[in-house]
Amino acid sequence: MKKIDYPNTAIYINKSFVNFFDCVDNIKKDTVFYFVDENILGLYKSLFNNFHNIISIPSGEETKSIDYINNIIKKLIELGANRKTFIIGVGGGVTCDVAGFVASIFMRGVNFGFVPTTLLAMTDASFGGKNGINFNNIKNVLGVINEPDFVFIDYSFLKTLTHQEYLNGFAEIIKHACISSSDLFYDLEKNADNYFKIIENPGYSNFNKLHNMLCDSIKIKLDIVSSDRYENGKRKSLNYGHTFGHAIEAEYGIPHGSAISLGIVFSNILSNKLGFLNEDRLIRVNNLLEKYNLPVDVSMYEKKYLIKWIERDKKSSDKNIDFVLLKDIGISFVKPLSIQKIIDGKKMVWNYK
Repeated sequence: MKKIDYPNTAIYINKSFVNFFDCVDNIKKDTVFYFVDENILGLYKSLFNNFHNIISIPSGEETKSIDYINNIIKKLIELGANRKTFIIGVGGGVTCDVAGFVASIFMRGVNFGFVPTTLLAMTDASFGGKNGINFNNIKNVLGVINEPDFVFIDYSFLKTLTHQEYLNGFAEIIKHACISSSDLFYDLEKNADNYFKIIENPGYSNFNKLHNMLCDSIKIKLDIVSSDRYENGKRKSLNYGHTFGHAIEAEYGIPHGSAISLGIVFSNILSNKLGFLNEDRLIRVNNLLEKYNLPVDVSMYEKKYLIKWIERDKKSSDKNIDFVLLKDIGISFVKPLSIQKIIDGKKMVWNYK
């Protein structure tokens, strides 16, 4: 089975959380504070029976707020946390963001690691060091870049994942394939039926079929991050589909994976209309998204509502936005576009047939 080596973070993949302390080195149990997603606590209560200092983290973007962070820090102080504290986030992207952000600012920074429990967190959110919270309805506008000491992946958590959470994960995996790997894209096309059966019929024996594909997806992100830690160049490609996607998610409140899928479609139409991406490639990406039950119809999303969010996008500077476009499947590039240019492009997007 494929393995992942990464100098900044120890990666334990396809391991059992039951044997966590037998696998992970140099962590003293009495120093650990666990930030655990409330749903995981409810579903896997027995796993945490012998753990102390557990802080339940509510699901949902509302948790990623200054007010909630303040409450968590107060709780850490009340429980006696100090500079030797080790914070472990167990949950999806929200829990990992909160755990990483708090660990990075508490006592000027303490050690931390992640046990991701969703497909999205396993393949994307727990890697790369971005730990962000929301402010004034702007997603992830406050944050740090600080990579975890470890990421510990136990596929058995996927057994209780909802259908939508699977789709959220596959949207990000498809994103990785589009920007950097035609081989991964082909694998997702060729094995779509097999992967989708796992979504419909989760069970631990099936998850080994996901292993190599997940490793390929994770490696894409880590290769990009390691070459551009602070997002001055290549790392910006990971925002593919997210400029439009975050705007749709904020305005319409649809699930993250669905929003990113639509953002990918918008980006590809814009890439096509600006003369960079052939239409057959655009159609091929759309077909792959549909195979994973992700939406591709952008006609119902009105530009007047999305422009306000795009103007507030954290990737903007000097009235330009670093927009990620495709030249081909597996070949992306970043092009600064003015807001007006994107608006003009959006006219083309909305009129696209």
